Amino acid sequence: MSNHSGLWKIVRFNWPWYAAAVATTAAGILVLQSGALGGLCSALVAVGLVVANFWLLVSLAVSHYVYDRSAVSRGAWLDGVEPTSVRCAAVFHAGQDEASETVARVLPRAEIHVFDFYDPIHNGTPSLERARALADVHAVAITPDNIPLNDAVLDLGLVVFAAHELRRDGERAAFFRELARALTPTGRLVIVEHLRNGWNFLAYGPGAFHFLSQKTWDRSFGDSGLQLLRATSCTPFVRVFELAKAP
Repeated sequence: MSNHSGLWKIVRFNWPWYAAAVATTAAGILVLQSGALGGLCSALVAVGLVVANFWLLVSLAVSHYVYDRSAVSRGAWLDGVEPTSVRCAAVFHAGQDEASETVARVLPRAEIHVFDFYDPIHNGTPSLERARALADVHAVAITPDNIPLNDAVLDLGLVVFAAHELRRDGERAAFFRELARALTPTGRLVIVEHLRNGWNFLAYGPGAFHFLSQKTWDRSFGDSGLQLLRATSCTPFVRVFELAKAP
């Protein structure tokens, strides 16, 4: 894989947004150069262009760091997993599989299932539609409240940069309850996410509101019969939650 592959995926999946940003910047510069705007309006447009392009460039730089250069890109969210203890693992995503390749490399002897809970009606976005269209392999399609695994068979469940796509609290809680049902008594669930916090707002601007807050995650975990064992920062922009069945 290229050391820019994560960045290029983001650009490919969101190219209309980046194209619109470039076109808007070019149009703004032309308007400023034409002198058609008064002093105050001209200053406001200039400031808007600077802020918008700052966030555009910073978001690309942070994305490159997170997905191509940081420990996240090397699967550091699996560091606490003992490979010999995992017989059955499952990766859950919402149209864009960020984890199964890494899981297969770290857990070569495990039985690995890959499930896609993408719902074009409730959590569909144009970027996810493009991601699914460009995917080399399509996972088993499921609904969040009906995971096709028996009770207590899952040693490891992974939801990497995907659980936030379940936008409704009830749907998210139902998904986590299903995961709790499928986990073995010693099984672990790993959730990897950006948070809606200061670091991600600095990096992604208003785009950070697409992420969920720590408070929201705590509520979702508590409503689903899961116990949070630990939460660690894998870069300032990414949080890793490790959970188990509540006692």
